[in-house]
Formats: sequence, C-alpha cells, structure tokens
Amino acid sequence: MIQRILLFILAFSGWLATAQAQEKPVAPPADSAAQQAAAKKPAPVLPDSIYRVPGGLRLGIDLSRFVVKAFQPYRTDVSFAADYRYRKDLYIAAEAGWQGVSHSDSNYTYKSSGVFLTAGVDYNFLKKQETRERYMFYGGIRYGFAQMSYEAPSYTIYDSYWGDKLPGSFPKRNASAHWVELILGIKAEVLKNFFVGWSIREKIKISGPKDDAFPPIVIPGFGSGTKGSQFDFQYTISYCIPLGDVKVRVKRK
Repeated sequence: MIQRILLFILAFSGWLATAQAQEKPVAPPADSAAQQAAAKKPAPVLPDSIYRVPGGLRLGIDLSRFVVKAFQPYRTDVSFAADYRYRKDLYIAAEAGWQGVSHSDSNYTYKSSGVFLTAGVDYNFLKKQETRERYMFYGGIRYGFAQMSYEAPSYTIYDSYWGDKLPGSFPKRNASAHWVELILGIKAEVLKNFFVGWSIREKIKISGPKDDAFPPIVIPGFGSGTKGSQFDFQYTISYCIPLGDVKVRVKRK
C-alpha cells in the first residue's frame, strides 16, 4: 500500500513538472533577435549622385533673314543669336540685329533703320538622352526691344477725279517698340560643336509707335509696324564655344 502511494506521488510530480515546462515562453533564436534590432534602425542616407554635362556659349546667325531679302528686296536684316547653358535643361538666350529699309516708287519714298535686342530663356524638353548629347527640343520666351528711326522724304496723293497731285513728306522721327516672343524649336549637333536649328515664334506687341497716320512699315526684330502680333520663322547655324561642364546633382531617396 505504501509503495503504491509513493509511486502515485512520483508520477504526479513528473506530470506537474512537464506542464510547467510547456507553459514557459520559448526564447527566440539569436538570429531572429538580431534581425528585429536591425529593422528598428533607420535606413542609411545615400549621398546625391553627381554627373556633368557639356556646357558652353553657342553663337549663331539667322539664315532665314536672307530668305526674307529675296521676297522683300527693300529690306536688309542681319540677326545673331546666342545661348548659354546655365543648368542641365535651362539656357539663357539672347538675340540682336540690325535692319534697314529703303523703298521708292511713284507714290512715295520711305527709309528706316534700327536695331533690336531680345533676351530670355529656353527650356529643353528632352529627358532621355546620353550625358554628352546636346540635342534640343525646346520652348522659350523672350522680351524684345527695338529702337529705330524712319521717314518718308516724299509722297504723292493722286486725285482720280480731278487728276490733281498733292505732294508731301513726313519728317524723320525716332520710335521704340516692346514685345514678347513665345518660341518652340529644335537644335541638333551635326558636327562637333556645330549646330543647326529652326524655330517658330509668335510675337505679341506690348507698345510701339503711336502715330497711326504714319506708322513704320517694319519694326526691327518684330515685323509689320501695323500689326499687334506677328508670326515668324527662324533658321540658324551656330557654333558652341566649350566653356567647361555643367554639374548636375540628382538627389537619391
């Protein structure tokens, strides 16, 4: 009887110890604890990526003005263009030129001369291109200013009914004009540092000569002196003077 009681006590003690051992939490493996600690640490901040693109000053001449001369022989226009790469896709641009007009027929004689200057920026829309490529599909905006003098040394008004002739003249006067240009164009490097390009432009006059009785025939750099807006086309050939590279910084996430 005593032996049975001792065996029962021993069996009950073993079962109790096994149950308590099962209730204790199992310690996580060493590798799992290390992974959890690493997950709580902030991700390292990578430095910005920096690369360089070719820069320089591009100087050119507008060949389309010589085409205008063929259709309007009384006009002589000379126009030069320049742009400088300020950022990867941003260019500082300017144009300057001279214009002379000399017209004479049986009705009147007209003369004018003047200079113009435009300044603004161009933005290159091409994104996926090689680092050293310099092709451009761009949009731009310019502010334009012209200073000119013009005159009509003689004119004749004919009376078709009476057959009379009324001669007269407009004295020389000075005038200025201001306008804004919106530009869309292309530039391509055909040889090393040599470019050809064309652009279309919409010019919107801000102010100009106020005398409606005797407006200028042509405003240098703008176009017709009697219109408030003017559509124009330009074709240029240019050369880029290398002036070092432009640094481009790309932020990494």
